[in-house]
Amino acid sequence: MNWKKWISIAAAVCLAVTAVPMRAVAQEELLQEKMLEEIKEEQQEEIKEELKEEPKEEKEEKEELKEEKEEKEEKEKLQEQSDEKTEPQEESKKELPKGISLLMEEENSTVVSENEAADFEGEGTAESPYLIDDVEDLKLLAQKVNGGEAYEGKHFKLTANIDLKNEEWTPIGTLQGEEVRPFQGTFDGDGYQITNLKISNGGQYAGLFGHTEGAVIKSCNVTGKINGYNYTGGIVGYADANTKILNCSFQGNVKGKGEGRGGIVGYMSGGGEVSGCFVTGTVTGDKEVGGIAGYGVGTIKNCYALANVTATATATATGVNAGGIAGYAYGVTIENCYYSGEVSAKNYAGGIAGTAWRGTIQNCVSLAESVSGSDYVNRIAGYNYNATLTNNYAWDGTTVSGSAASDGADLTYTNGTLSPQFSGIFGSDNSAWKFTDNGLPILKNVGGVQFSELPKCMTGVGFDGFGIKTNPYLIKDAEDLKLLAEKVNSGETYTNKYFKQTANIDLENEPNWTPIGGTVIEHPSTWEISVFKGNYDGDGYKITNLTTTEDSNHVGLFGKVEDATIQNCNITGNVNGYNYVGGIVGGVGVKTKILNCSFQGSVMGESDCVGGIVGETSAECEVSGCFARGKVEGLQKVGGIAGKGVGTIKNCYALADVTARDRIAGGIAGGTYNLTIENCYYGGDVLAKNYAGGIAGVMDSTSGSSTTIKNCVSLAESVTAGINSVNRIAGGVRDNINLINNHSYNRTKLVIDSKPAYPTGGAGNDVIGADVYISNGRVMKDVQKGEVFAWTGFDKAIWYIPTEAGKLPSLQKGTYPDLPNLPSVDLTIDKTPQHFTTRNIGNGFVVKVTSEGTLNESIEFTKEYRLHDTTGEWMSAVPNTAGTYDVKITRAADGDINPFACEIPEGLVLTKKRSSSSGTTTRTYTAQFDTNGGSAVDKVKTDKNGKIERPADPTKEGYIFVGWYSDSKLTKPFDFSAELTANSTLYAKWKENNEIILTIGSRKISVFGREIQNDVAPKIVNDRTMLPIRIVAESLGGTVTWNGELQRVTIQKGADVILITIGADTAYVNGTAVKLDAAAFVENGRTYLPLRFISETLGAQVVWNEAEKTVTITK
Repeated sequence: MNWKKWISIAAAVCLAVTAVPMRAVAQEELLQEKMLEEIKEEQQEEIKEELKEEPKEEKEEKEELKEEKEEKEEKEKLQEQSDEKTEPQEESKKELPKGISLLMEEENSTVVSENEAADFEGEGTAESPYLIDDVEDLKLLAQKVNGGEAYEGKHFKLTANIDLKNEEWTPIGTLQGEEVRPFQGTFDGDGYQITNLKISNGGQYAGLFGHTEGAVIKSCNVTGKINGYNYTGGIVGYADANTKILNCSFQGNVKGKGEGRGGIVGYMSGGGEVSGCFVTGTVTGDKEVGGIAGYGVGTIKNCYALANVTATATATATGVNAGGIAGYAYGVTIENCYYSGEVSAKNYAGGIAGTAWRGTIQNCVSLAESVSGSDYVNRIAGYNYNATLTNNYAWDGTTVSGSAASDGADLTYTNGTLSPQFSGIFGSDNSAWKFTDNGLPILKNVGGVQFSELPKCMTGVGFDGFGIKTNPYLIKDAEDLKLLAEKVNSGETYTNKYFKQTANIDLENEPNWTPIGGTVIEHPSTWEISVFKGNYDGDGYKITNLTTTEDSNHVGLFGKVEDATIQNCNITGNVNGYNYVGGIVGGVGVKTKILNCSFQGSVMGESDCVGGIVGETSAECEVSGCFARGKVEGLQKVGGIAGKGVGTIKNCYALADVTARDRIAGGIAGGTYNLTIENCYYGGDVLAKNYAGGIAGVMDSTSGSSTTIKNCVSLAESVTAGINSVNRIAGGVRDNINLINNHSYNRTKLVIDSKPAYPTGGAGNDVIGADVYISNGRVMKDVQKGEVFAWTGFDKAIWYIPTEAGKLPSLQKGTYPDLPNLPSVDLTIDKTPQHFTTRNIGNGFVVKVTSEGTLNESIEFTKEYRLHDTTGEWMSAVPNTAGTYDVKITRAADGDINPFACEIPEGLVLTKKRSSSSGTTTRTYTAQFDTNGGSAVDKVKTDKNGKIERPADPTKEGYIFVGWYSDSKLTKPFDFSAELTANSTLYAKWKENNEIILTIGSRKISVFGREIQNDVAPKIVNDRTMLPIRIVAESLGGTVTWNGELQRVTIQKGADVILITIGADTAYVNGTAVKLDAAAFVENGRTYLPLRFISETLGAQVVWNEAEKTVTITK
C-alpha cells in the first residue's frame, strides 16, 4: 500500500474543497472595489451638492439593493458549483482506506497539517511556529499561499537574515484570475532583515506580502525596490479584514502605476492597524500615495516616514492624494506620527494626509521640506472633510504651494534648538519612542536602520538623500566629504547607512586632511576611537590631492572603519601618518570590504602597518579588485596593498616600491596572518632589514587556521634584506602555510647585506615560485618555444589581459599598466644557447659559460658567486664586450635545482681586490646606513680621498641619536675622517628619550621626543603647574578614570592608587592623606590637577626651568 500517494490525494481533495470559499471571497473583493468607487462619487457629490443629501442617499440605497441581489445570485451560483464538486469528493473519500477517510471528516483535515509540517519545521502554533530559516523557506511559503493554502490561525517565525539578491520576488498572497488567495496567518520577522527584495513585473497586489486577510505581520524589516500596479506596499500590498502590521520597516523605493501605493501598505481596509513602523526612501504612484499607507481605513499610530512622496496622476475633482503618512485617509485615526521629506501631487497633498475624510489626526508632526500641488495643499491635511485635527504641528519653514491654509501649529528650529512640542509628543512619556533633544525620535522596538539626525532642510547642515541603499546620502563636493569626517569623528558611526559620491572631488584646498574615523573621542571617564560603520560608494569618481601630514595613528581617506564597505574609490595624493596608514583606509575592523578601489601616490608611515590601500585588516575582511601605484614606506609590516593582512586579498595588483626600514615588507602584503592572497601580481623593488618577499614579507597563522598564496605572480626587479629571509614569493614562512601555483620573474635580484643571495627552498610552487621570463615586452612561460604566460587563475570576467606588448593585466577595461622596465632574456650578440658548468667551492659556485663570440670563436668566461662572503675579497672587472645571460645553478649541498637569476655581462670575471697605488685609479665605495628604526638616510659614495661625508642625523620617535657604528652590535664607533676601503653598512645607535617637556601657556607637549598638541595649555596656580593630567599620567604608565558623581579623579599605576577630589586640598595615595599646595579644579569642562605631585608620585623626576617656563619630567 502506497500511503504517501493516498495522503497526497487526500491533501489535494482538501485544497479543492477550500477553493470554493476562496472564490466567494474574490466576489466580496470585487464588491468592495465597486463600493470604493461609489464612495469616491459620494465625496464629489457631497462637495458640490451639500443640499441634495436625501436624493443621493435614496439613489445609494437602490444601488445597494441591486448589489445585494447580484451578490446573492452569485453566491447561489457558487454554491451550485460547490455541490457539484462535493460529489466526487465524497466518492474519493469512500474509496480511501478507513484510516485516511477518518482524517478527511473535517474540511481542514489533519492531512493538510501533516503536509504543512513536512514543509516547515515546527507545528504552526504560537508556542512552536513554523520556522522560516532561509530564502527557500520564504519562497515555499509564497508558493503554498498562492496555491490556495491560507494558513489561517497558523504562526510563522523568521530565524535568520535573508538576502533575496535582487531576484524577482513573487509576493505571498495573490490574485489568481478573479480569485484572491490571501495569507491569513501570523508572520513574525523577529527583528531579522529581508534584504534586496525586487519586484519589477508591475502586477497587482505587490509587496513582500501581496494580499492578507485577518493576518498579523510583525517585526519584519525589508529593504528593496518594488514596482507594482494597484495596491503596492513595502510590506503588504493589500491588507484586508483586520490585518495588523506591527513594528515593521521598509527602506527602499516603492513605485508604479495605478492607485494605492504606500511605504508599508498600499491599501488597508477597515479594522486594520499599522503601528510602530517606519519607512525610509521614496514612494511614487499615480494616486493615493502615502509614506506609510496609500489608502487607509483603520488606525495608523507611532509611525514615521522619511521619504519623498509623489503622486503623478492628472488632477481630479476627488483628488490625486499624496500624504507624508497616508495618501487617502478614510475614517482613519492617525496619531503620534511624524513625517520628513517632500510631498508632491497635482492636488490634494498634505504633510500628513492628502485627504482626511472624517477620522482623526492627532499628535502628529510634519517636518516636510515642501508640500506642492495646484489646490488643496496644506502642511497637515491637503483636504479635510469633517476630520478631527488635534494637537498637530508643522515646521514653520515648510514650503507650501497651491491653495494652502495654515493647519497645524508652528514648530520651530532656531539657533540649533527644536521647539518643545516635538518632545511633548514623542518624549519619555511615550513608551514606543526614544527621543533625543534636537533630533528625530526613533522607535524602540523596530529593527532596520534608524537615524535621529534632523533633516538638512531644517538645520542647513547634512546630506541630501536618505542614507539607504536605494537612496543613499550624497557626497557632492569637498564640503560634504569634510562633513562626513566631522560627523564620524564626533561619534556618529553611520551603521548600515549608505553614502554615494556624485562628482570628482579635489582636496587641493585641504593641505592636511582629517581622516574619516580614527580620532580619539574623550569622555569623562574613558575614551574611544571614532569609527565609520557604513557603506561608501565612490561610484568610480576621483578624489585628488589627498594630503595628510599629521604624525598620528589611523590615517587615510578613512582613518578607522569596521563592518563597513568602501568601494569604487579612486584616490591620488600623499598620505603620511604613524601607525595604521593606508591610501584608502588606515585601520580596518572586522567584516569590512574594500572593493574596486585605487590609490596612486605615496603612503608613508613612521611605524607599523603601512599599505598602499590599507594599513591593517582584521578577521573576515576582504580587499578585492584594488590596485596601488607609487611608493609605500614604513618601519615594519609594509605592503603594496596591505601592511598587515587578515582575511582575503584577491584580484589586486601593486606597482610600487615597498620599503620597511626595519622588517617585514611584501609586494602585496607585509605581514600575513590567517590571510589568503590569490590572483594578485606585483612589480617593483622590495626592501627590508629582514623578511622581504615579492608577494608577502612573512607568512604566519594561528592554530587551526592557515595562510595561503595562490595564483600570484611577482615581477619584482629586486628583493633586498639587510640581514636575512628574502625570496621571490614569500620572504619568511612559519606555521600552516600554503603556496599554490605561483610564478615569479626569473631575474629578480635577491640581495642580503649588499651581496647576491641564493633563494631558500626548492624550485616550483614554493617561496620562489615557478619561472616566468620577459622577452620582447611580454611575460613568457617558455622563451625558446615562444609560449606566452597565460595568467592562470586570473578570472577573465574580472581581469582584462592585454594582447599588445609592454602591458600588464588590468582591472579597468581599455587601460593597461605598463610592464616594468625589467632586464630581458633577449641576447644582444647571438641567440645560441648558453652552455655552462658548475663546481662547488664551499660557500659559493664557479660558473663557466661558453658563448659564440663576435669573431665566431668560442669564448669561455668564469663568474664566481660567494653566497655568504663577508670578507669583501672579490671585485668585478667588465671588459668591453657585453651581453646578458640566464644561468641555472645546481646547489651541491642537497641536490635541489633552483632557478638562480643572474645577470652575467659577457666577459665578466671576478678577481682578487687590489689596494690602490700610485698610477692606479682609486676604487669608489658606497656606504649605506641602517638607522635601526629611525628615519631613512640616503647612501653616500666615497670622495676622491676615499672618505665619506657625515650625513644629517636621523630621527626616531622616543629616542636620541648617539652616533654611527661600523658593526651591527654597536661596539665600534665609525670614524668619518678615515678612508672607506670597501662597500659598507653603518649602524645607528640610539638611547631612549624618556622626557616629557611642557611649556606654560603652550598647548604643545613633547612626549618622549614626539610632539603632541594638547587641547589646553598648562597654567600656574599658587606657584604650582596645573594641567589636565591624562596625557602625562598615561605616558608614565598610569591609568586615569573620572567619577562624575563623586567629582573625583583616580590615577593608578600598578599597585599605587592616587585619589584627588575637585576642590579638595587633600589627596590620598594608597589610602594615606597628602596635603596639596593647590587643589584640583574644573575650568571650561577640563579638570586641572597638580603636575609635580602626580608625576613624582608615579616615580618620575620633575625639573622647572624658570627662564624658559618649561617643566621637564623624566621617566
